Amino acid sequence: MHRKTHHHPMNYRHHNKRILAWRYLLSMPRSLWYNLRLLPWRQARRLPILISNRTAVDALSGTVELTAADLRTGMVKVGFTTFQGSDYRHERTRLNIRGKVVIEGDCSLGAGSSVEVAEEGLLTIGPQFNLGPRSLLVCHHAVTFGTFNRISWDCTLMDTDQHALVDTEGRRVNPDRPILFGSNVWMGCHTIVTKGVTLADNTTVAAGSRLAGHYDEPLTVLAGNPATVVRRGVKRQQ
Repeated sequence: MHRKTHHHPMNYRHHNKRILAWRYLLSMPRSLWYNLRLLPWRQARRLPILISNRTAVDALSGTVELTAADLRTGMVKVGFTTFQGSDYRHERTRLNIRGKVVIEGDCSLGAGSSVEVAEEGLLTIGPQFNLGPRSLLVCHHAVTFGTFNRISWDCTLMDTDQHALVDTEGRRVNPDRPILFGSNVWMGCHTIVTKGVTLADNTTVAAGSRLAGHYDEPLTVLAGNPATVVRRGVKRQQ
């Protein structure tokens, strides 16, 4: 008979910490390079941006600004966060930054996520931001996140239709429109956010929802396609 072994949860946590520390260590050479390339020396020397070795950089011709008063190593993490259904070894994070990105505090872009900022785009990320694994964020015009925004895995956020539609006189009829999130917004997995969406503070979005239009009432739960208010007077506990 084989003796049954019991693994204490603490052992798993220590194991995960060791794995994560190893991933951070592997990221150091390219992280140093990109910090020096993107930031002024007084910021770059603190190594505030960590970019995993599983990240593909398609373009970094735009600008990245870190506005937090107290910078520290690893304040911005790209391509490390996973979830129960993902495999870090097979997730490929992608960055295509040709416009401007402003990061105001702690920020995490999950493993396998993709961020695209076009030349005319402005992406503003508030403190304590998380973009979940395998999520897609496309900014061709303007996307703004408030404080403590949490986007789950496999979500899509786009302020553009990507392709132009024109009328019989050649005038575009589907221009890009900005996306604006308030503070303490939580978004469930497989949610789609279309151009022109605004979300009030303390909004919770159920998994699988599609957001279209303005949601200006705070302390609500949204669900459905298109999403509507299904509950009022509540917020996600931080």
